[in-house]
Amino acid sequence: MKYHPDIEILLKYSSGQLEPSLAVAIGLHQQNCEECQQRISELESVGGETLETIHKVFKTQDSNVVDDFDKLFSDIEALPQDSYSGEYDNLAIAQSDIPLVDQLYNRRFEEIAWQRVAPKIWRASIAMNDPGYEVELLKFSANAKIPKHTHKGNEFTLVLQGDFSDHQDRYVEGEFIVQDQSNEHQPIAGKNGCICMAITNAPLKFTGTFGPILNWFNRQ
Repeated sequence: MKYHPDIEILLKYSSGQLEPSLAVAIGLHQQNCEECQQRISELESVGGETLETIHKVFKTQDSNVVDDFDKLFSDIEALPQDSYSGEYDNLAIAQSDIPLVDQLYNRRFEEIAWQRVAPKIWRASIAMNDPGYEVELLKFSANAKIPKHTHKGNEFTLVLQGDFSDHQDRYVEGEFIVQDQSNEHQPIAGKNGCICMAITNAPLKFTGTFGPILNWFNRQ
């Protein structure tokens, strides 16, 4: 894999501060990426050392604060576990999102309620408690061409299955790609098709011959 989340995203993920939709995507990516697993482990280690230092400082100054720290961690450990406990404990995501992660990680794509939007393209909206981003799954048949477009905001794409390419490169299963207003491209699915998770904070802006028409429909 050549395309990974940057260090800022991984830092927010490891500290539990990343937006829910992005946290799910990073969780899926790092399950099969040893490089990002190592980076996240290192970041979590630094965070753990920081908490331990804070604990020691307060221990010498205020025993009540230490008691509060100990009670907090005891309460966290006492939280009820669900049926996925253990399998995804290493992911910095909400418990409510684990069923989705399990479904996508195990490629149960036949369970998705796909909607056909073009001859070789299907989509499925994913409802998440994340008002800042729209999340959808996209499925492309072999060699399907996505209309040329740029981005009004940021687009984060995780390749779940298959591959796609554009004028810049080829993107394979597991890769995490970031696009913004400076990028214009026309993705083309590989010979085996492609399934992606797309996370956006603004609509796409289509720029090809039929761009004005597609942009009009995109606003509806």
